[in-house]
Amino acid sequence: MNYVAFLILRRLRAPLIALISIYSVLILGYTLIPGQDANGNEYRMSFFHAFYFVSFMGSTIGFGELPYAFTEAQRFWTIIAIYSSVIAWIYSIGAVVAILRDESFLRLLQRGRFRYRVTSEKDPFYIVCGYGLTGSSVVEKMTKRGMRCVVIDIDPARIEALELDSLPFDVPQLCADASDPGVLNDAGIEHKNCIGVVCLTNDDHANLSIAITSKLLKPKRMVISRVATRDYANNLGSFGTDHILDPFEIFADYLDGAIHQPYRHLIYDWLISPEHKALSSAYTKKQGTWVICGYGRFGKALKKRFDQQDMSTVIIEPKPELRGLEITEHVVKGLGTEADTLLEARITIAVGVIAGTADDANNLSIVMTARELNPDLIMVARQNHRLNRSVFSAAGIDMLMDPSNIISNHILGLLKTPLLIEFLAQLIEEKEEWSKELIERLESIVGKSELDSWSLVLDKKSAPAVYEELRTGKELTLEDLMKHPHDRRKALDCMPLLLKRDNTLMMTPAGETQLRIDDEVLMCGLSRAASWMLWLVANENALRYVVSGEEGGGYVWKHWVRQYLGQ
Repeated sequence: MNYVAFLILRRLRAPLIALISIYSVLILGYTLIPGQDANGNEYRMSFFHAFYFVSFMGSTIGFGELPYAFTEAQRFWTIIAIYSSVIAWIYSIGAVVAILRDESFLRLLQRGRFRYRVTSEKDPFYIVCGYGLTGSSVVEKMTKRGMRCVVIDIDPARIEALELDSLPFDVPQLCADASDPGVLNDAGIEHKNCIGVVCLTNDDHANLSIAITSKLLKPKRMVISRVATRDYANNLGSFGTDHILDPFEIFADYLDGAIHQPYRHLIYDWLISPEHKALSSAYTKKQGTWVICGYGRFGKALKKRFDQQDMSTVIIEPKPELRGLEITEHVVKGLGTEADTLLEARITIAVGVIAGTADDANNLSIVMTARELNPDLIMVARQNHRLNRSVFSAAGIDMLMDPSNIISNHILGLLKTPLLIEFLAQLIEEKEEWSKELIERLESIVGKSELDSWSLVLDKKSAPAVYEELRTGKELTLEDLMKHPHDRRKALDCMPLLLKRDNTLMMTPAGETQLRIDDEVLMCGLSRAASWMLWLVANENALRYVVSGEEGGGYVWKHWVRQYLGQ
């Protein structure tokens, strides 16, 4: 018996017993009380007639006496029956209403519907645990790309916010504790179409529990987890969590790359962030002191990167003794919102200032005050609340650190194109001059438009047309896949970034590269190019046309191609 039926029967046990008992006594009374027929003869009502009369009497006003007119005794018993049955029904209906308003019953119904929807899911999906700022951003970006997901959050207000959000399609959601293995099981942790789990709750311990449960139940399933402390990061890494994300560490690497490898940083920014920076924004001024306001997790991560590069820093911290800092020429006590404090930190000769406190108002004040003292500063600020985005945008900040946006962009990169992570890891080994040439090629392809990335697996399932061509011994090159299926003389607005073959990686392979079955290719370019290419690798007629110029297929296909080619 399921939980809902069990709860209903348990809560209605007393009302049902009362209703059945009263009806039984009333029916028995009618069969025992003597009556008179039309001729004045004594008769006794049968159980069928008694049950029939009591049944419609309990819910009807204005009824006749049957099968004959009642005697005084029967009418007196009817008065008792009317009031007792009404009381029984009021009691029972009240119990039903109480159940329908009971939170535990509603949660059971919601969980049952959620379980059914997840079980019925036919497409690959991810489980997103936590629908805060980061979780909502991740879900929004996933759904816009057509990626399916289910959401679990312990806060009812967040689940209500999800229901009100304007997402492209409906997302199954459940208000429950995601660290509960039973909840994860209902969310489809063992479902054949579940691809991975994304842990984005505000509690590191809950994220740890979710990751452990996921890895124990399905060791090969991808798990991505956000962390706030190094201890939990080490713990997550000890049992094989696939991706451990600390927004402060990620941004510290991001800023370090922007300073020391500006073109490599731009490649990363273009591939990860939807709103990428212009090529002209590459930062080339490396020498000088950086002023770091706030020495929490963010400040410590930045200081570590700067020390690794032997860069001079001055830290402004309101409580340096609590952070284990001694007042020196490189440590100033204060917030950084006042000009005197910034001047003491030698802001006038600094290269850049980093407003990294946990208060948005203070960070904006630091930026505005520092700009008045030194207009040439590189401005870096931490944004703690999404509602303040418009204010930070108006402040003219060079680099904005929004933890939720950083994590969501990084996660989307992990989910949408796994090859992208391998490319970025390999990118570290490349020289800056190589990165400059690549970013210039990318700019020539997309200009100011958003750069999209996608991957192709040349197997029977993902690219059936390509698979058949290669299986029969025909030759195909990367250049063939980048031709427009409407006009083979034109190239799609894209380029290859990576070719993976037998665990060997080839960066930016040439268009003449011969393709093989099971090759994996990472492409980038405009989104419309991705749509054409994904259609091309699945359609034999389109592929035959771009390779040989032959217009295969029937009349409709040939007419369509001629129409678009103007032939």
